[in-house]
Amino acid sequence: MDRLPPLRSLKDVKTFLGGLVPTAPHTGWPLPEVLTHCAQSIEYSVRGYPVLRSGLFRATIGPLVKRRFLAKGAMSHDLTAPIAGAPALEPAPPFPEAVARLRQAIETFEAHPGPFAPHLAYGPCTKDEYDVLHALHVADHLRVFGA
Repeated sequence: MDRLPPLRSLKDVKTFLGGLVPTAPHTGWPLPEVLTHCAQSIEYSVRGYPVLRSGLFRATIGPLVKRRFLAKGAMSHDLTAPIAGAPALEPAPPFPEAVARLRQAIETFEAHPGPFAPHLAYGPCTKDEYDVLHALHVADHLRVFGA
């Protein structure tokens, strides 16, 4: 994989997906699982996350973390933590199917007029915030593939 370009929006992610090739991770999940996990997150922002952190967390710590990621333009999180309540990622789908699912999730997100579901940790997010946060999420996961 070539060096990962800045992914600051889902439009950037879609463009990057066009040249993505299967690569083994240095650590963590295989690439198809990563792409599926990122697709799940985008899908849940439209239809609702299966499990939310406490209301207190989403009203206090979550928004602070969200603002820090948005201000920094980068995210750092546990790259092996599944989305709470989401179906297991195994077995990993074939690479082309995982790319197609992520692309479809992005297109569904882009077409969605809102409102958006509250994030499981950050609480309410605007479409613009989610757009950036999802791109940063994908970028954080892809960095372990040598990008």
